[in-house]
Amino acid sequence: VVKNCYKLCLSLGRQRRTEMAKVPNWNRKLSEVLGYQTQTVVKKSEKTGNTYSAEVIPRIELVCMGAPEEVVKKDAPTAYRYTMFDMKKNLTYSVKCPNLVQISGAKQVILTNLTGGALSNGRGWYKADSIALAPRK
Repeated sequence: VVKNCYKLCLSLGRQRRTEMAKVPNWNRKLSEVLGYQTQTVVKKSEKTGNTYSAEVIPRIELVCMGAPEEVVKKDAPTAYRYTMFDMKKNLTYSVKCPNLVQISGAKQVILTNLTGGALSNGRGWYKADSIALAPRK
């Protein structure tokens, strides 16, 4: 078996790069990570002014756990990081938003255009266009 595997590897090494086996892609889409349907929207970079396409969850209701943390970066507008809990999917993650909503304790909130991506540490980053308290039902 090892000998056959060695022969296969040698034959693959002789093929041109374009004909080789594909490498698995470990980058998952936002819909696969969070389990919600997404839409593709065109956004404009605040830093460069360039437009780009982003996968977003247009509207999502989550539970915000406690007060936000202010995020101050040089040459960037102030943002706020909120700790979220998704009761439907049993997930917890932090979301950065441009607007401040005073929250104490656990409150139901609505995020608009939630997006995110992978980080090198195996976790992810998330940001939304806005956050607002959900109306009481």
